[in-house]
Amino acid sequence: MKKLGMLAFFTLLFFGVSLGLSSNAHAASEADIEKALEIIDAANAEMDLIIETGVQDADNLWAIYLEELEVMKNELEALDQEIASVEAELSNTTDANQYEELNEALSALQLEKGLLEEQMNQRTAQFDQEVEEIISYVFDITLQMTQDTIDEVAEYGVIAECFWKYVRFADRWAWIDPVRVVGY
Repeated sequence: MKKLGMLAFFTLLFFGVSLGLSSNAHAASEADIEKALEIIDAANAEMDLIIETGVQDADNLWAIYLEELEVMKNELEALDQEIASVEAELSNTTDANQYEELNEALSALQLEKGLLEEQMNQRTAQFDQEVEEIISYVFDITLQMTQDTIDEVAEYGVIAECFWKYVRFADRWAWIDPVRVVGY
């Protein structure tokens, strides 16, 4: 009988504590929940604007980069044609003076081609760096905003979390993290 009494006591204690904790967990009033939802909506709207601006900036950089790259590719193609022409003349010449002139012209064209290829590589690296900076900025600022929003709505008794959104920036994709409410 003593064991049955202890079991009943602990059972009532367990349910009392459980019910007490669960009622505290849901103690947020409707006004608090509504205020927290407004905060989350405002933060998400601001983050969407930051994301949209970052996407537009990256797309603008991409458009400029593609135009510049196209010009450089056309120049490279013209140089390749000139090199092929000089090489053909070089293989058909028997005159020593003409051979030396063509060899010098070929060297100059190959040097110019090498410089152009280096310029293309540098421009690509610059574009990559600029887009990565945009992505990093958007990621960092939205992550901080998300954390601040989660902390702020927690004061109203609302649990929120970040959720990941896959966003295209120019020619690449990145995960960015707005806020959503958990359990409401």
